[in-house]
Amino acid sequence: MKSLKLAEKRSSVRAYKNKPLREEDLNALNLLLAHPPKFPGAEDIEFFFLKDGLNQSQWLHNLAGYNGIMIEAPHYYVLLSEDNPEAFKAVGYTGEWFILNALKQGIGSCWLEILDSDRVKSVAGIDSPKKAVAMIAVGYGQKEYQNSQFFSKTTKESLFSLAEMGYPDINTDHLGKEPVSYRKSITELIYMNEWGNAPAISDLEQMELHKALFYMRLAPSYENRQPWMFVSRGNHIDLAMKQFEGASPAVRAIDAGIAMLYMEVGLHDSGFPGEWHLSTEQPPADIPAGYDFEGQYIF
Repeated sequence: MKSLKLAEKRSSVRAYKNKPLREEDLNALNLLLAHPPKFPGAEDIEFFFLKDGLNQSQWLHNLAGYNGIMIEAPHYYVLLSEDNPEAFKAVGYTGEWFILNALKQGIGSCWLEILDSDRVKSVAGIDSPKKAVAMIAVGYGQKEYQNSQFFSKTTKESLFSLAEMGYPDINTDHLGKEPVSYRKSITELIYMNEWGNAPAISDLEQMELHKALFYMRLAPSYENRQPWMFVSRGNHIDLAMKQFEGASPAVRAIDAGIAMLYMEVGLHDSGFPGEWHLSTEQPPADIPAGYDFEGQYIF
């Protein structure tokens, strides 16, 4: 399945069939985890499998969940890492990579926030010095989600212009005339050369960044806040994340890691080589207060 099609199909599943994953699907997930993606710190992320999720979920109420509500699922993975922002970004990148690849097997999933690492580790029987950063619920969804959930503030008519601009894989037949929840347009996701210099679509087409940014607008984020902003600066692209209340530092860093995955996939599929370099240095001078500098994609 092409990467764009896979990203279009990606959906958070919050209602699961009351049945465990088939043995062949569990084996596929185990094989997947044996070969983590190339990303700084990805090899250090631990995935702890909770087999009897429907039973253990009752003990995880108020300790983990989506917007404070525990999602019942046949199985869970607890993601553990070192307790620092760079490791949390690796959790976001690796966890979303896992979710997208699980989708190839027809396995639904959902990110869950962990509210109390020590108590989750105790309930799950995890003996590790690492922090329990997040959970991923997995199972077979009760219903198949439609691609239209990913196109925010987008109607069937407005998507036709994308297809005409060179997106032959975009299928608009399933879309109605009413927009769904808001998502930023591709021109709202990036500045050119300096902060605040917004591009036109023709600028993005000329630089061949338009397809990569279409991937990016499909990326999930906490409460769909879409906090990312990119700045294209010649031989690299900076990522800054808008600060907001209501989410822990771990959740914000996970969002950054997820954004890095989607942007990287889009850039690679568009023919751009390169990789992400996480930043612990002074941010570029033009990134304003209220944003955190997260890293650079260097070509």
